[in-house]
Amino acid sequence: MSPDLPLAITPDVHLVRSLPDADGPERIALNSLVLRGPTDTVLVDTGAVTGRDAWWAQVEAVVDPADVRWIYLSHDDADHVGNLPEALERCPQATVITSWQLGQRLAAATAIPLGRCRWLNDGERTWLGDREVVAVRPPAYDSPTTRGLYDLGSKVYWSADCFGLPVPHPVDDVGQLDRDVWDDGTLRFGTLLSPWVTQVDPRRWRQSVSRVAALDLHALAGAHGPLVRRRDVDHALDLIAELPERPEPSLPDQRRLEEILAATTAA
Repeated sequence: MSPDLPLAITPDVHLVRSLPDADGPERIALNSLVLRGPTDTVLVDTGAVTGRDAWWAQVEAVVDPADVRWIYLSHDDADHVGNLPEALERCPQATVITSWQLGQRLAAATAIPLGRCRWLNDGERTWLGDREVVAVRPPAYDSPTTRGLYDLGSKVYWSADCFGLPVPHPVDDVGQLDRDVWDDGTLRFGTLLSPWVTQVDPRRWRQSVSRVAALDLHALAGAHGPLVRRRDVDHALDLIAELPERPEPSLPDQRRLEEILAATTAA
């Protein structure tokens, strides 16, 4: 259950985990994924710069970076592409699976050589060596470049930021949390991640959720929450379907900042 070790979802799919300490009882994970194959290994997202050494240690516990042939980027947020420059060096044989839009947004920080790119848009299917995958955008997201990844072989879906939630203590999967912690955390995180969801037509929203529900899912793996195993997938989808009915969350204000600073000074 240690978040410092990769979690085997299937024999060839591993969740690279990080659960940094934070103020208060709630912590939010920073996860990546490794799809290991006999000839072609896929690294899904490259983590955050913070905790770089620990991130590489987990990756290397599963695969030699020199054997990585594909790097799939779900979107361009810093906690998903933080170690990309180093990964380009340490995985010299890897092709980066991006999109035109993702590449444009990354260009200001990391220019990926076009010769090392393959563009994959939402809804498109391709083979990454011996592994067939489909790019499927999750319902909730905070970057317009977001594409999740469904691996047809393992039936594991990488949902990027969707289905995330803060946890009070390390767990391997959501089934190890109290139900109210799971429910409240998912709904709160979802509205913070995608505040625009309160303006979405519920019927169209359910259509976006149904794209994921239609997948034959062994597990949902995401960047910011525990694993969702098959037995819990339906409930996770039901929670996400509720988001348009949720009020937009209030955020800490200047008064709260002053309270935190005062408490820190007093300590």
